[in-house]
Amino acid sequence: MAAELWEIRDFIAGVTAFEGLPAEALDSLPPRLTVRYLRRGRSFPPGDAGPGLWVVRSGAVVVHDAEGELVDKLGEADLFLDEGGAQGNRRTELIEDSLFYFLPREAFEQLLGAHPSFAWRFEQSRRERLEHALERLAEQRGHADVLMATTVDSLLRRAPVTAGPDSSIREAAERMTDEQVSSLLIVEDGRLVGLVTDRDLRRRCIADGRSTSDPVRSIMTGELVTVAPGALAFEASLLFSRHNIHHLPVVDADGDLVGILSTSDLLRHQGTHAVHLVRDALAAPDLEAIARVGARLPDLQSQLVAMGAEAEPLGEAMVTVTDALTRRLTELAERQLGPAPVPWAWAALGSQGRREQTAHSDQDSALIIDDAFEPDRHGEWFGELARFVTDGLAAAGLEYCPGETMAATPAWRQPLSGWTRTFRDWIEQPEPHSLMLATNFFDMRVVAGRAELLERLWAGVRPLAVNNTIFQRLLVGNALAIHMPLGFFRRLVVVDDERHDERLDIKRYGLLPIADIARVHAVRLGLGELHTVRRLQAAAAAGGLSSEAAAELEDAWRFFYVLRARHQAAQVRRGEAMDNLLDPRVISGLERDHLRDAFRVVDDHQRWMRRHFDISGSR
Repeated sequence: MAAELWEIRDFIAGVTAFEGLPAEALDSLPPRLTVRYLRRGRSFPPGDAGPGLWVVRSGAVVVHDAEGELVDKLGEADLFLDEGGAQGNRRTELIEDSLFYFLPREAFEQLLGAHPSFAWRFEQSRRERLEHALERLAEQRGHADVLMATTVDSLLRRAPVTAGPDSSIREAAERMTDEQVSSLLIVEDGRLVGLVTDRDLRRRCIADGRSTSDPVRSIMTGELVTVAPGALAFEASLLFSRHNIHHLPVVDADGDLVGILSTSDLLRHQGTHAVHLVRDALAAPDLEAIARVGARLPDLQSQLVAMGAEAEPLGEAMVTVTDALTRRLTELAERQLGPAPVPWAWAALGSQGRREQTAHSDQDSALIIDDAFEPDRHGEWFGELARFVTDGLAAAGLEYCPGETMAATPAWRQPLSGWTRTFRDWIEQPEPHSLMLATNFFDMRVVAGRAELLERLWAGVRPLAVNNTIFQRLLVGNALAIHMPLGFFRRLVVVDDERHDERLDIKRYGLLPIADIARVHAVRLGLGELHTVRRLQAAAAAGGLSSEAAAELEDAWRFFYVLRARHQAAQVRRGEAMDNLLDPRVISGLERDHLRDAFRVVDDHQRWMRRHFDISGSR
């Protein structure tokens, strides 16, 4: 192969979509590629090329929609697939002199047919790619020291649930449902012959259109990786990672089935660390002990990330500890101040309210006080309570809210009737500042005190919001204020034509826009759910958005959350201060592709909301 062809081959091998191709396939590509040099200002793709795959070698391509809005920007190693025909309402042009490698459609389709790993990049839906991204993140787990001292048999929770290979798929599914398990061990003549999981039922039966009367052996996995009951949990975790599996049958030396171990069992065992922190928080005798518990939160997050924790359990673990710290601080305050003069409820807002915290978080809170409250008689007591708790949380590592949205601020500790008036004003006379506040306070959740106070508040407030379309439209407009990044160009985060950032604020540009979208749906439908994923699921169930849109947004949120948690866990290991700023240079090309998918999911829904609610104004 000529030197210039080797150079092309090496470049193509470094492009994410081609990374999984075998050497012989990469060797065969350069002679099939056409090298095209196109000048700045020219429309793209050129009309004389025909359909095929364009690989950007150098230069820059921009894509605008019908309104002239920038929707994509391509640079070195990015791909553009021209499937033939018109490009819809999109306008694509070169903004720099550019060099391309062009693979004609026939050669491209041959490559798709011969190499499924390559075809996956182009043939799977955006949602399937995000699901794959989440699975890959879970695979990249470490192993906590505690696993080195724990055996597999000590983690087994129940006797194995089994069925015969000739049982119907329907019978197998019914047994799994009755036993409340996610996997079924298939046994014939007393020996383990296969395994069926929930995923097998979805992908090998429902997705393939297979009849549920077929025998379960037709969808079971027959070649099984097993583990011995006396093996270390650490060894089991290596098997999970090495073989990309989530269930391990446990079989003794005689071949007898003992049980089944799942990745959830390992995570649950490691998660006992969170239980210990909750115990220590609730028993803390003073502020110094509270601070010591809070100081362990980063390590908890790091360990859970190392175990491959998924987004919801990870957030739940962190919030459970924070809630326990908050409750204990209210108890210590009452011990110091004396009994409360009237009933009260301490509410968490923001990410703690939604149960989505990480160890890097500030505090948002409010106090709801019974209407028997008399400012002159009781104001000082509740002021001292609020200051004691917020100061204690700050000592535990939860920074003060920069906007002072905390119960220590007098405006955010009110009697129930005062809160009702405040919400009524926000809903009936909305303006930019009140809309910003409303987004936070619609995430209120009682952590300590009388939960019925907040329930009574919601009973009056939610119907007002459901029936006020003006408030809803303004809330939508507020939710669309954050413009999603287009992706990455020359290793920089591209936000719009003017903005290019070295690092991605994954909270601002990932998690918060989805939380805002979910909150809008919850408010307009009168839903009581607070967690972003559960809000999306409830909105889909209520018909407020399609199930496909909800599922895409859920997967995008989970992907952003786990990436953020993993980034922060790495900072903890390096002894650095935690932040939300992800450097594109430290993530793989595939993860950058997945991030681009996630950005587009959110951007698509923002566009839908803009049209659906007739929100005027350009991005």
